[in-house]
Amino acid sequence: MGGATSPQFAAAVSNAGGLGMLALGWSPPEAVRAEIRATKALTERPFGVNLVLTYPQEERLAICLEEGVAVVSFFWGQAGSLTVAAHRGGATVLHTAGSAEQARISAEDGADAIVAQGWEAGGHVYGRVATMALVPAVVDQVAPVPVLAAGGIADGRGLAAAMALGAAGALDRYPLSREHRSSNPSALSRPHPHSQGDGHRIRDCFQRRLARRSAP
Repeated sequence: MGGATSPQFAAAVSNAGGLGMLALGWSPPEAVRAEIRATKALTERPFGVNLVLTYPQEERLAICLEEGVAVVSFFWGQAGSLTVAAHRGGATVLHTAGSAEQARISAEDGADAIVAQGWEAGGHVYGRVATMALVPAVVDQVAPVPVLAAGGIADGRGLAAAMALGAAGALDRYPLSREHRSSNPSALSRPHPHSQGDGHRIRDCFQRRLARRSAP
C-alpha cells in the first residue's frame, strides 16, 4: 500500500528480521531514489521495493537496481521482461498473484517466489479467492517455487495455518507499529472497532485485468 510505507517502517521490519518493503510504484523517479537511500541509512539488512504494473516501471526498476535493492516485488499484471531485467541486476523477484493461473504464468516468467494474495488483503486486491483456499492451489501449481501467503494473516496462528497448507512464509504489514504511526499519523485517526471479521467494505477502484504477459 503506497501511503502505508516509509523508510522508517521498512527499516524497522528488516531490522527485526523480516523483509521490509517500500511501495514506490507511482512515486516520481527522484523520490524512488531518495526513499531507497533513506532506508539504506537506517538498516544494513535486505529490504524490497514493490512496483505496480498498471504504470510503466522500467525507469523505477532501473533506479532500484542501481541502488542495490535486494528484492523487487511486482503486482497488478505480469512482469515478463521486467523479471529478466531484475535478475540481470542481481535482485530477487517476488510476484503477487490472485489465482493459481496468474501464479503459473509468473513462475514461468522466472519469479523467485509467488505471493498468493487472498481477497482478505487490504488495499488494492487482485483476486477473489480467500487466502487459505488460494494458498494450496498456488503451491500445487508452481512447486517447487516458494509461495508466500498474504491476506488476513495477523498472528502466529495464521502463519502456522498458511505454512500447513504449503506456504514458505507470509507477507503482511503491521499498521499499529510505532514506526508506522510516526510516518502515517492518520492511520489511527479513528477508533478501531473490535472486528468480528465481517466489517470489510469492498469496492472496485481499478479496472480488473486478467493475467497477461508483458510485451518482450
